Amino acid sequence: MRESFKRVFNSGWTNLKRNSYSSVGTAGVMGLVLLIFSALMLLNFVSQSVISSLRDKIDVSVYLETSAPEDQILKIKSDIEKLSDVKSVTYISRDQALADFKARHAGDPLIQESLAELNENPLPAALNIKAVSSEDYPAIAASLEANRFRGIINKIDYYENEAVIKKVEGIAGAAKTWGLVAIFFLAGIAVLVTFNTIRLTIYNQKQEIEVMRLVGGSNWFIRAPYLIEGGLYGAFAAIVTTAIFYPTLYFISPRISALIPNLNVFGYFTANAVQYVVVIAAIGIFLGVVSSSVAIRRFLKV
Repeated sequence: MRESFKRVFNSGWTNLKRNSYSSVGTAGVMGLVLLIFSALMLLNFVSQSVISSLRDKIDVSVYLETSAPEDQILKIKSDIEKLSDVKSVTYISRDQALADFKARHAGDPLIQESLAELNENPLPAALNIKAVSSEDYPAIAASLEANRFRGIINKIDYYENEAVIKKVEGIAGAAKTWGLVAIFFLAGIAVLVTFNTIRLTIYNQKQEIEVMRLVGGSNWFIRAPYLIEGGLYGAFAAIVTTAIFYPTLYFISPRISALIPNLNVFGYFTANAVQYVVVIAAIGIFLGVVSSSVAIRRFLKV
């Protein structure tokens, strides 16, 4: 069995070498499909990291009316703290808000002068709410909307933050959709190109196939080399894709980190290199074998 497989593999390898020009073209088209798929994996990792980072930084800030009595503010705080999905609630008084504002703009004399001219503190008290999970914020915001002291709440800024996250998710989703469309389109072309290459190989080997039939060659022994050939196209495409993807990733990783701090895409894909290579190789070999199978059924009658 081992010797038989070796002969079949060598036959498939010989077929690939005989059609060197078409083999390069076939592997090139497959490689393009795998490169776009790799880019989509990169996009998914970056977008999920950005969205996760945004959600980790987000909180619900509740700004109260400047006329709100402190006892009612503390009652709202107490109501919120009773919610099971709330991790912490920080009360920032009007005086504290003003002190923090002055500290943030200590180097801006215009703002300092403007504040000095005011007869009263213009800033409202606020409650900063941290949830147990980022998924709990919508429920917390809904609870605030229904709170018995809703009348003294001036603004809940969660909705603005959520809009930013939804926009990022929308852009990432659209990019993924178009990426998938491109992958399916190019995968179809790759299948057709491989199909045509195998068809030409079968046509050029008509006499050899007839001889194998006459000497009693099994159907598997006749068909298998073409399946091997298709799989080899996919394997070579995966090797080329990996050889292009990782150096490119190494080059662009610092630029991505400059835009998105603490995000090391090269480190992530290096740590998961085995999984990446297995997935890319599996997709390439699958496309090659499927294309070969269709060509064999269509043109090889044994």
